[in-house]
Amino acid sequence: MSLSRTALVAGLDALPFAALASLATVVFARAGDQPPEFVAPLAGVVGTAALLGLGTISANRYRQTDTRFYFTRAVVVEGLLSLP
Repeated sequence: MSLSRTALVAGLDALPFAALASLATVVFARAGDQPPEFVAPLAGVVGTAALLGLGTISANRYRQTDTRFYFTRAVVVEGLLSLP
């Protein structure tokens, strides 16, 4: 798999977590009565940081071990295994 495709797969896998991080930032910032001019850029920075961080972890793992790491799959499996 080429590097660009690896980056695409890693980015798409990290995208739900980046969106969730952005949404959580908006919710908590608005609950703290922060102005919208501050909340939107902050949510964008947090979402981008989460996307780049998780995507980099996934892409680096693929390059080192030739196995893909899917955050979404890992979270779902761990959630299902933790059910009583």
